Amino acid sequence: MNETCELVRYGDLGLPNVVLKDITIKKCPECGHSLMLIPDLDGLSRYVVECLINKPERLSRPEISFLRKSLGWSKADCARNLHVWPEQVSRWESDVTPVPMQVQSELLLRAIVALIKQVEGFSNHLEEIATVNSAQTPLLSIHHGHKGWETVLKKDAGIV
Repeated sequence: MNETCELVRYGDLGLPNVVLKDITIKKCPECGHSLMLIPDLDGLSRYVVECLINKPERLSRPEISFLRKSLGWSKADCARNLHVWPEQVSRWESDVTPVPMQVQSELLLRAIVALIKQVEGFSNHLEEIATVNSAQTPLLSIHHGHKGWETVLKKDAGIV
C-alpha cells in the first residue's frame, strides 16, 4: 500500500463545501483501490455542526438538511419543532426549486442545534449570525490536529 497525505473534498456529510486537509490516503499499487483514513469522524461531524451554526453566511440547502439530520429529525419533525408546514421544510431543502429559509426560522434552527448539541459560545455573537447573503457557499476547510478538528485559513489550505 502506498500512503499519501492529501487535501480532499469530503462529500459524505452531504455538504459539497467541506474540504479536509492532510488526510491519509492508502492506495493499492496493484488494483488502484484507495482508502481514505479520517480520524475522529464523530468529532468531525460535531465540528461541522459548530461551524455551520456560527457562520455569518445564511445556510445553504444542504446545510439546512445536514443540521436537521444532525438532530435526528425527519422533515415532519423539523416542521413540527419550527412551527411551519411540512411542505416548507421540503422547499428549503429542494434541489429543484429551493426557497430560502426565513431568517427567524434559520436562527431558531441554529439555536435548537446549539442547545441540543451543547455548543458553547453560540449566543456570544448572535448579531453576526445569518447576516451575510452569499451567492456562493464558502468552502469549509478543516484539519485534524493535536487539539482535534480546526478550521484552516484559505491561504494555508492550498485552496485557490
